[in-house]
Amino acid sequence: IPMKTLKTSVAVLLTLMTIACNSNQPKPTEQTTTLQGSVETGIQALRDYTLQDTITIGGRLYNYTCTLAHDETLPSIINPQGAEYYESQVCIAIRRDSTDVFKKVFHKNNLREYVPAQFLKNSTMVGVNYNFNKRDEDRSAFYFIITVGDPDVTSDMVYPLELKVATDGSYSLKKAENL
Repeated sequence: IPMKTLKTSVAVLLTLMTIACNSNQPKPTEQTTTLQGSVETGIQALRDYTLQDTITIGGRLYNYTCTLAHDETLPSIINPQGAEYYESQVCIAIRRDSTDVFKKVFHKNNLREYVPAQFLKNSTMVGVNYNFNKRDEDRSAFYFIITVGDPDVTSDMVYPLELKVATDGSYSLKKAENL
């Protein structure tokens, strides 16, 4: 087996790790994240993916969707190894019945007060996932992990952030702990 096939993307590990840690939790719809790129430009990109699931909070059923997508309209980045990548963005949407409770697109620049500037310079959004472990501690809000990092599949340089979304749509961000 080629070594390249044995290596797993850091983004996949981080976006799926909270699900894998507790096999009793429902598994959202998921797609695999791998690299793709442009033959014409030589710029690489993380493969887009979407996670969807339903969550009950306060006796009400909510649907959430998390998406990681590369954005060719933004300037590309050069990672620490010298490879060029398209920037990625994270979109999180929460609905109750037919009402949008929360919908926001996050770019790495939205996170600059939480991530060191030097790290942010050579990084992009590399993952997003619902944090089932945190939900077990607090069933009054939605918890997501948004990960900024080096998009290279062999790198473990990442900075995970916890997004807490209240049922009224207000939110807060902080560095994720106890993953």
